[in-house]
Amino acid sequence: MSVTEKEQVRTRFSDLDTQRHTTSRTYEDSCLGDRYRILEEAGYSWKRMIEESVRLQTVGADIRFLAQQMENTELSIRTSYRSGQDGLLTFSQEVLDPNGKVAAEIRTLARTEKDGKPFQLIAAQDPSDELISSFESIPSFSGSCERTLAERDLFFCERNPFGDYNPSHYWRLLEEGRWNFTAECGLSLEDLVAMDTTLFYMGGKIRYRKPLAAGRRAKIQTWIHSFDKIWSRMRQEVSDSETGEILAESMDDLLVVSVSKSRPKKPGEDLLKIFARVTEFPEGSSK
Repeated sequence: MSVTEKEQVRTRFSDLDTQRHTTSRTYEDSCLGDRYRILEEAGYSWKRMIEESVRLQTVGADIRFLAQQMENTELSIRTSYRSGQDGLLTFSQEVLDPNGKVAAEIRTLARTEKDGKPFQLIAAQDPSDELISSFESIPSFSGSCERTLAERDLFFCERNPFGDYNPSHYWRLLEEGRWNFTAECGLSLEDLVAMDTTLFYMGGKIRYRKPLAAGRRAKIQTWIHSFDKIWSRMRQEVSDSETGEILAESMDDLLVVSVSKSRPKKPGEDLLKIFARVTEFPEGSSK
């Protein structure tokens, strides 16, 4: 079954990031609200879910960002979903600007659970294998390069009504890893300008393995998987700093862009040299 709806959200000044446009987390949080709306229409409001120990566990997400947005903008969230056995659900969501242009696309694989076990909240219409296979797996780290490391606290006060962290909190940690990656590679804004180069985060794939634990620290390891023409494929892992368990992983798409020409370009030798120690598969090697 596929049902399409449209919800409205207005961006705020507080949604702007250092690049002076609406942060990606605003899109995800808005889409999350619409996912819960669909569950409520199926008979389970978030309050009933808490009362009956029902949870919506996010398994994976595929993301694309297509157009930057500013504050005080009326955005629309358009959602369709498919349901499978064992409580599996896939949500396909588009964030639309006031002119109807797609600003972002977020595909989410999730599972409804009760007391930690699969719970069929919405009647299954599609094979679960079909839903799962539409989300590609992320390759394991080969160990062939160095990785940058950042550690961040997981604050109790940032949990949701279920006592968990929303998917956007994983996004925050991954973004922290990307900022730290640039800093540990010794690249300042002035360095990038001198190389006539910048990197735009255009989306990627996130796979959620285990919940973040409040009061602990998360470890974010970041490296370049490979370069593909005008693209840099960045890999990240979020793990528990105490147990070492991987909590989430991602494969990000970063577009290499010429600052002066405002157009994509292949990375120069100077950038490749800086990233050499943290590149898993340099050009010409097998992946």
